[in-house]
Amino acid sequence: MIGRKNILIVISAAVLLVSMVGMSLAENLPSEPSEKYLINEDVNIITGLYIREYSLDGTGIVDYKTARQIVLSAYNEYWNTVVEAIEFPLFYWYDADHNGTFNMWVDREVKGCTCDIHPYEPLEKSETFVSQAFH
Repeated sequence: MIGRKNILIVISAAVLLVSMVGMSLAENLPSEPSEKYLINEDVNIITGLYIREYSLDGTGIVDYKTARQIVLSAYNEYWNTVVEAIEFPLFYWYDADHNGTFNMWVDREVKGCTCDIHPYEPLEKSETFVSQAFH
């Protein structure tokens, strides 16, 4: 009976650990700042991203960025580009040390829940893919 109890404890701890890892991935990423900290916006219809840059400490130096997916773009009566973007960011960048090096995060669900925001890890090209592309 003691063996089963220990196995159950280990399984419970593993499940708890896995669920906590998912929750803690975005704990170093501050929440998206308010308009008060916004210093620049860029609408790039080529990439399909609406990028906002913030200065969290108010010095005017960008240390936080977000990028939302553009779902609709049009021109208004003055020929200015007007876009509609998804409510929550797809990408986040944060320079925690204020040294110009940003860490990138992605919210693949794009629901704004910190439980879905993870460090961005680009796919590595395999040698097979690269060699096949050139033959």
